[in-house]
Amino acid sequence: VTSTQSCTEKHLTITCSKTTESRETCILKDGWESTPVAVGDVVHLEGKCVSGLWTIDRDSGFLVLLPDLLISGTSIANSIRCMRRGVLGEMFKAFDGGSKQMLNGTIVHDIFQKAAMSSDFSPERIQTFAAEALRSPNYLGQMYSLKLTQADMRQEVEEYLPSLSEWANHYVHMSPQAGQKHPSDGALSTQDATCSVTVTDYVDIEENMWCPRFGLKVKIDVTAGVRIHRRGRKPTERIVPLELKTGKESNSIEHRSQVILYTLMSSARRCDPEAGFLVYLKTGSLHPVVGNHMDRRELVKIRNSLAHHIGNSLVKVEGRSQMAPLPAIVSDKQACKYCPQKRNCAVYSRYCFSLFIEHLSPVHLQYFSHWLLLCTLEALTMENKAGRRIIWLQTAQQREKSGGCVGNMQLAREVSVLSDGVYKHSFVRKEGDQTLTGLIVGDRIVVSDQDSVLIGLATGYVTEITISGVTCSLDKNLSKFSSNTVFRLDQDEGAGCLSTHLGNLSMLMENTPTSERLRQLIVEFRPPQFIDSLSSVLPRDAKDTVANILKDVFRRLNKPQKQAMKKVLLSKDYTLIVGIPGTGKTTTICTLVRILHACGFSVLLTSYTHSAVDNILLKLKRFKISFLRLGRAQKVHHDILPFTEESRRAEGIQTLEELEQLYSKEVRHMKFFIVIYFKILQSVNLHFIKCHITYDAPTH
Repeated sequence: VTSTQSCTEKHLTITCSKTTESRETCILKDGWESTPVAVGDVVHLEGKCVSGLWTIDRDSGFLVLLPDLLISGTSIANSIRCMRRGVLGEMFKAFDGGSKQMLNGTIVHDIFQKAAMSSDFSPERIQTFAAEALRSPNYLGQMYSLKLTQADMRQEVEEYLPSLSEWANHYVHMSPQAGQKHPSDGALSTQDATCSVTVTDYVDIEENMWCPRFGLKVKIDVTAGVRIHRRGRKPTERIVPLELKTGKESNSIEHRSQVILYTLMSSARRCDPEAGFLVYLKTGSLHPVVGNHMDRRELVKIRNSLAHHIGNSLVKVEGRSQMAPLPAIVSDKQACKYCPQKRNCAVYSRYCFSLFIEHLSPVHLQYFSHWLLLCTLEALTMENKAGRRIIWLQTAQQREKSGGCVGNMQLAREVSVLSDGVYKHSFVRKEGDQTLTGLIVGDRIVVSDQDSVLIGLATGYVTEITISGVTCSLDKNLSKFSSNTVFRLDQDEGAGCLSTHLGNLSMLMENTPTSERLRQLIVEFRPPQFIDSLSSVLPRDAKDTVANILKDVFRRLNKPQKQAMKKVLLSKDYTLIVGIPGTGKTTTICTLVRILHACGFSVLLTSYTHSAVDNILLKLKRFKISFLRLGRAQKVHHDILPFTEESRRAEGIQTLEELEQLYSKEVRHMKFFIVIYFKILQSVNLHFIKCHITYDAPTH
């Protein structure tokens, strides 16, 4: 409508329940009228209501569209210049495979955070933390994946170390020089000509916040207590977010926007910090970022637009579902040139940025669109069935009745450290019914407080369940909370979802020889090729061993099993073995692995479920076949645990050479890849040179 001041307004009729007649009115104006809200949408209002009338304008109030859709602060910051990038970034979350720069940033973050929690930024201590990081199993594994050396990473990391100590000298309260240097960019507000800041305490590291109040989720690098000294005024103390950056000291709008969103999120958990800080680790600079209402308002508007596109990713055309159009393309060639989503952007829309998709045919583009639609439909079904929003939409008591949660839990004993960043917690019922149902060992869980005010405090896995208690391995130490704190443990069914599959679908469209070959096999259905004779496959020195294996098992194999084995050994591309339960697929796989192992090859065995892999490994274990079990130990059969990568690494691997030796011992020459699939959807997850795929599942 047009107001009396000739301004455009949007009037909403709202109700707190679809079943009641109680209704109120909300007026959106001063830019809020552009919010893409529709009839039936769920909204959250912040502000004042006078006689059933809400007014959201320039100076007060927020409207949060689809607040149960939690969007990361990074996605919102990336949407400031291009909304398409933000939408695609939420869709293709597992798209980026990592890089040397990303790994370096992660390690430097880790060093800073460890120094902060130990309250020791001395050069000697910083060097110790750096050395420990470069030897840690997690970072060694990433170096191995990226084909980097420890020397390479040491050189990259050491460039930052002097700046970390220098930063602490200027800003940590225990330093004699603390408070003498003013933050970069000066004041915390227009009233302050200058001010100084000292860090007095470190409240948390990687603080996880899920906030349906604002429809946001963030992980704050460092939450710190600071003392702000303003000239002529008494010092004030605040708990503020610190965002660590290892890249160029740009103080860009994207960087500042992340901090502003952190201040908004922090205000939902504790006293409004009013400001946060950007810390550029390469230079040791500290930039204050004020979270004023104007900036928060504009970022919430961007978040609402992003939520609208993500929440309405499907449209109906003539009764059929199809992907909704993306937001408009920005006319910024420089921004597009360095955008990590440029190929997905081009393939999604088919017509733009032809340079990025000229290697793809209409058949390839149709394949991408088809599987993107199917993945989106499945993700929507999963979310509607049991998404993370149940954690805050249902009480612990309500969810316990339907399974997937245990509430009224308190910490029973001291928290112990299992490994770097993994903590063992034991919970017991506070009172009432002691029977625990709804969770099983191996479940991924989210820990929140009983009333779902502090949501997503930690995530992890159930490791043990007794009549009255649950033991978990979590990514946060919860012992800092009061002994009277009551927790709820929810099954985390929203973890992972289909982001891996969408990432694989995206990589299938890459302009590389490997992706081209996969497109020929998977999209174009080029028939698999086979060699003529087994003599060119089996090494001479392995023929006697293979003959003994065949002699042992061939009398127990039927004709189709023998044909399947021969087909696999002769394959250049892939072999599909299909059979209903009980037809001997598992026996065939075990025999194949034994033969291939005897020939000196390595076999990668993978499946949609952990149990399918372990069932075959338990059989192979009896034949003294050595193997390395990959995957989370919490999901592995207890008899296979000694063979896990985690167990082998615990033997004392501290160098990349030792890790390579472990891998090379088992992975001598990767030639065969056996996939046991329960869902044909997973077939997009194929990135290999030679593949042999066995569907060990019911024919449906």
